[in-house]
Amino acid sequence: MFADDSSNLVSHTNHSNFMTVFNLALLHICKWFQANQLTLNVEKTSIIRFTPTKFSHYPLNSVYADQALTKLDILKFLGLHPEA
Repeated sequence: MFADDSSNLVSHTNHSNFMTVFNLALLHICKWFQANQLTLNVEKTSIIRFTPTKFSHYPLNSVYADQALTKLDILKFLGLHPEA
């Protein structure tokens, strides 16, 4: 079974700490999915980053099940198109 339309928000003022918190959140989410017999569909999973332009050069790389998660600049969320 797949978990449809799940979302998670992670925030931190320091990029290194953000990546740690982000990866821990992803790990906890995946463990919760597994415990509840759900599957994270990596092909349909995307990341969007909302950040000031001066911080946009920091990389946002994340991997789940040996697959890179897709990074988006624009996505449709609940019928809206928020832009990064």
